[in-house]
Amino acid sequence: MSMPWTIVLDALVAVLLIATIATSVVLNRRIASLRNDRAELEKLTQGLQMATDRADVGVSGLKVSAQTLQARLESARALADDLQFLIERGGKIADRLENDVRAAKRVEPRPSTQSTPTLAAVAGVGVASARAPQSAATAAEPRSAAERHLLAALRARA
Repeated sequence: MSMPWTIVLDALVAVLLIATIATSVVLNRRIASLRNDRAELEKLTQGLQMATDRADVGVSGLKVSAQTLQARLESARALADDLQFLIERGGKIADRLENDVRAAKRVEPRPSTQSTPTLAAVAGVGVASARAPQSAATAAEPRSAAERHLLAALRARA
């Protein structure tokens, strides 16, 4: 009776060896697959590293661009403030000049050249030749205080 136990045990060991061999074959295939996948994973990792490096360079470039844009924005804001100040100041000057012109019109009304006869017209002398020197003199010389003030302000600004 001792024999059947040894045969049974030998058969059990043989079955276990067959199972171990089958498992080893399956594991060998999986390890080979992992080795192939490892090479692909290394390629993927290298590609990811290159993409990360390019992204780092891009971010650095964006930071420099953002700093440049920030400096330009601050400069533009300063210019906008200066322009706003100049516009307000110009508006005040324009209002003051307008008030001066209105006040001058009320104080010194201009005589109409057509309604007031000139001395040459009354005397019958050539009207065209008598008016030419007068119009040249009046064109060079302002007629009212407001015009003189306006010309003085324009000369001061120029």
